Amino acid sequence: MIKTIAVDMDGTFLNSSNDYNREEFLELFNKLKNKGVNFVVASGNQYAQISSFFPEIWREITFVSENGGLVFENGNLLIKNTI
Repeated sequence: MIKTIAVDMDGTFLNSSNDYNREEFLELFNKLKNKGVNFVVASGNQYAQISSFFPEIWREITFVSENGGLVFENGNLLIKNTI
């Protein structure tokens, strides 16, 4: 049973136009959510930037941003590592 799907943004989840099929993904995301599958976005980019790709559902996603320096789950800060 799949419990989590994690994706990198640049060059993996995003296409060559730096975007994705939002309508198709939203439908897929809702199916995953209904089955209890967590969706995690991982990126070296800043949280504000990567969460902006998911305006309708950003509070329902886990974001691992800034190379693991910031982790947000359902809009709540879980981890903040600073140098």
